[in-house]
Amino acid sequence: MKVQIIDDGKITIPLEIRQRLGLREGDELLFSLEGNEVRLRPVKRRRLSEFRGALPTTVAYPGKDAIRRQVAKTLATDTEQS
Repeated sequence: MKVQIIDDGKITIPLEIRQRLGLREGDELLFSLEGNEVRLRPVKRRRLSEFRGALPTTVAYPGKDAIRRQVAKTLATDTEQS
């Protein structure tokens, strides 16, 4: 596919390519030079939830309430020591 460079070096990525790669407005692309050729690759931002289960756990999840209690306790201790 052929595209034309316009003001300030801007190009339009053809719809077919954007759809196939799942590109949307605001997505980032990585440009790399390989000899006399340019390669474009999408830089996908990943949501934190996509990393769930990526690492083995060392401690069982105690639940939100237990975590909140521990954070409150830690903050109270830090405040008292200040």
